[in-house]
Amino acid sequence: MLQPPHPITATRAYWPASHLFAGCLLLLASLVTHGQQADKGLLVVTEPWPPYNTFSNDDTADGAHALIVQRALALSGLQAQTGVYPWARAMALAQSRPNTLLFSLARTPERESKFIWIGKLSQTQQFLWRLETPVHEPEPSLQQILRCCSICTVRKDVSEETLRQQDSEHSMQLVLTGSHNDCLRMLRSGSVAYMVASSYRIEATLQQSSPPAPSLHKSSAIAPPRTLFLAASHGTSGTTISKLRHAMKQMQQSGELERILQQGLSRPPPAPGDNAAANPIASKP
Repeated sequence: MLQPPHPITATRAYWPASHLFAGCLLLLASLVTHGQQADKGLLVVTEPWPPYNTFSNDDTADGAHALIVQRALALSGLQAQTGVYPWARAMALAQSRPNTLLFSLARTPERESKFIWIGKLSQTQQFLWRLETPVHEPEPSLQQILRCCSICTVRKDVSEETLRQQDSEHSMQLVLTGSHNDCLRMLRSGSVAYMVASSYRIEATLQQSSPPAPSLHKSSAIAPPRTLFLAASHGTSGTTISKLRHAMKQMQQSGELERILQQGLSRPPPAPGDNAAANPIASKP
């Protein structure tokens, strides 16, 4: 992190008070300007999401998407700080702070104008999940579930937007939490009937749970597969956008992006309780 400039020291004890006051104003202006410049440095934000958005204990990217973003930054000759936050906070930062990159973001019509879209990372599909039951009953349709049952999902996740769009009768019992782990706890306790997640997300969440969670039953898909992107906030440098788009295109055409993706997905998820590996407060891609 850049350090503020050292305070200006007066070399003459007999300076007039007006000169000292003016000097203080200049120092204050310098500190404010310096802080504004530091605030505009490139920042990458994401959420903890094994096996996509994870970092090892030495702050090294090891998740599939984190590795892709790390490589794109290296090819672009760019340096950035990385922050791993709950998804709603990461989204808020990317919508309010210039020079901020966000991954892994599903591209939807509602989000189209809110971000600058840089490059594709991979595809995912989300489903409704419920606890396994010994009695096998006919699987209800998505619309039947929306009318009758409580559903947990992560606040500001694309699943929230998708479900609300399909709730034509405005009767859905939607419960919003900060993480998929929270949804799993509510599902296990019987507080909700379903939770929303991709297959990879469920696998990682179950492996992270302590005590071990029972297997879950995959129910209806809530939408067709979606493509996840690296995106940027409005106000991000045009040069930065151009460099990253070129790097992502180069990786796509050479096959490097797919190789990195498979490399990241083949890594085992962090062990239960290893929060530092899945969710560092700050790291460098």
